[in-house]
Amino acid sequence: MVMYFKTLKALLLGLCIVSVAAVSWVSSSLAGEGSLDQQVQELIQQNRALTDRLTEVEQQLNEMKSVPEPSRAGGVGFLSDLEDRITINGLLEFGAAYHSTDMNHGDFEHDSDLSMTTVQLGIEAEINDWVNAEMVLLYEDASGAIDAYEDIRDGTDFDVDEAIITIANKDVTPAFMKAGKMYVPFGARLTHFPDDMGIDSPLTLLLGETLEKAVLIGAEYAGFTVSAYTFNGDVEEAGGGDNVIETYGFDANYAFEDEDLGLDLLVGGSYISNIADSDWTEEVLDHYDLEIDDYAEGADAYLHVGYQGFFVEAEYMAAVDHVNVEGEDLGKPTVWNIEAGYNYNWWRNLEIALQYAGSDDCGSLRLPRDRYGINFNQEVFDNTVLSVGYMYDEYATDDDLDRNTRDLIFGQLAIEF
Repeated sequence: MVMYFKTLKALLLGLCIVSVAAVSWVSSSLAGEGSLDQQVQELIQQNRALTDRLTEVEQQLNEMKSVPEPSRAGGVGFLSDLEDRITINGLLEFGAAYHSTDMNHGDFEHDSDLSMTTVQLGIEAEINDWVNAEMVLLYEDASGAIDAYEDIRDGTDFDVDEAIITIANKDVTPAFMKAGKMYVPFGARLTHFPDDMGIDSPLTLLLGETLEKAVLIGAEYAGFTVSAYTFNGDVEEAGGGDNVIETYGFDANYAFEDEDLGLDLLVGGSYISNIADSDWTEEVLDHYDLEIDDYAEGADAYLHVGYQGFFVEAEYMAAVDHVNVEGEDLGKPTVWNIEAGYNYNWWRNLEIALQYAGSDDCGSLRLPRDRYGINFNQEVFDNTVLSVGYMYDEYATDDDLDRNTRDLIFGQLAIEF
C-alpha cells in the first residue's frame, strides 16, 4: 500500500511538471491569438486542482504511516510480550572448608573438602496485574567438611525448592495471598556469613527454617507487614496419626529506609505452633527414628539497624514449651545470633562482619553452645563476591557427637545473575 501511494505521488508530480511546461509552450505558440488568455487560465486552474489533489494524497499517506502494521506472528495476550513478563535469576556458590575438632575424650579430628555448595535457578512470571508465579530450582551439596551434618543430610538432587502463586495488587489493596511450596516466615534468619550446609549454617536457620506447602495471607502498608499461614506439618505427635492441617504461625515486622540519611531499619517478631517442624529438627528426628510427644510452640524476635555502612543485627529464637521426645525432656531449644560490621568501599565494597551466636538445650540437634566468628565479603566483580572467614565453636556436655571445641576456616565464591 505504501508503494502504491509513492507511485501515485510521483505520477501526480509528473503531471504538474507537464502542466507547467504546457503552459509555457502554449504561451509561446499561441501568442497573438484571441483565445490565448482563456486557455492559459484553464491550464492554470487544472494545475491548481492537481496540486490540491497531490497535497490530499500526501496527508492520507502520512496518516497511514502513523497506524502500526499488524503483527506478522499474530501473538496476543500473555505470549505476545513473554520477554517482558518473565524474569530469570540464578545463584552459584562454590565453597572450601577445613575444620579441626577436639573431642571430649582426647581424640582429634580434622577434615577438608571442596563442594559446589549451591546451584539455584529462579523463574518469576507476571501473569497479569493481580497474579504472579515464582519457581526456584535448587541443588545443595551438604557433604563439605562439616561432620555435624554429613551423616544426616546428604547431597540433594536438583529439585523444586519453592513454587509460589501470589495474588496481590498494591495499587488496589495492601492485602496479598500466597499459596504453594514456600519457606514460611518464622524468624528473619539474618546473617552476613555463608548460610549453606557445605560451609556452616546459622543457628537460627537450623532451628527455625521451615519449608512447607502452605497458604499465607497478609497485608503490607507504609512499611508494616503482617502475615499468617497454615500448613500440614511433617512432624506429628506420637500416636496422633491424623494427617490434617493444624500447624500455623504469624509474623509482623516494620521496615524503614532513608537513602539520604544512609539509614535502614527492620524490626519484627514471629510465632509458630510447632517449632519441631523445622527442616533440620525434622531430619534429626527422622535420622534417629524418633517422634515428639506433643507439639512445641516457638517464638522469635529480630532486629537490624544499618547506618552509613555500619550495621548491627540481633535475633533470638526459642521454643516456648518443653520438647519431649518419647518421654525424654529435651528442654526448650533456644538459639541466638548477634552480628555487627561495616561496609567499606576501598576498591569495591568490602563487608567485614563479626559474630557471636549460641544455643541452649540444643546438644541433641548438634548445635554449638557458643560460637565466635569473623567473615570478609569482598566484591571482586559485579555480582561476584568472595567470602573468607573463621569460626570457633564450643559445645555443651550433651553434644550428640561428643565434641569439645572446633576451629573452622572457610571460603566461598558466589555469583548472581
